[in-house]
Amino acid sequence: MLKEVCVENFTNVPDVIAKGADRIELCDNLAAGGTTVSHGVAEVTINYCHDKNIKVMSMVRPRGGDFVFSKEEVDMMKRDLVHLKELGTDGVVLGCLTDTGWIDEEAMIILLDIAKGLEVTFHMAFDHICPESQLKAIDWLVEHGVK
Repeated sequence: MLKEVCVENFTNVPDVIAKGADRIELCDNLAAGGTTVSHGVAEVTINYCHDKNIKVMSMVRPRGGDFVFSKEEVDMMKRDLVHLKELGTDGVVLGCLTDTGWIDEEAMIILLDIAKGLEVTFHMAFDHICPESQLKAIDWLVEHGVK
């Protein structure tokens, strides 16, 4: 069984690893559902975790609120994803929706292309897909390499 712990900054990382965490989900601003962390937090956490053979999944989300992102916000996500990949993150946690409550396929395909070589998790945006479309959404995500 994988024991993943979601952390908001580096402060608790050594303790949760000592208590048995197998993987860290790194994000900022948990009160807003999680957003992308700063460069410093990402670099220190990824390096520390890798020294302990612990994988890091990094949140790629420019803001709290809904999961319908503007072109500019998707551009921010692209930059953050490239940056986190360069820092050595093992995977990313992300999700984009349309205003109709479906996967923003265009944005996701762009982000998934940049994320090649990383594990990708579609985050809680999934819960905002209408229930009758969720099985179809799972199929779309699996077809595009999302865990």
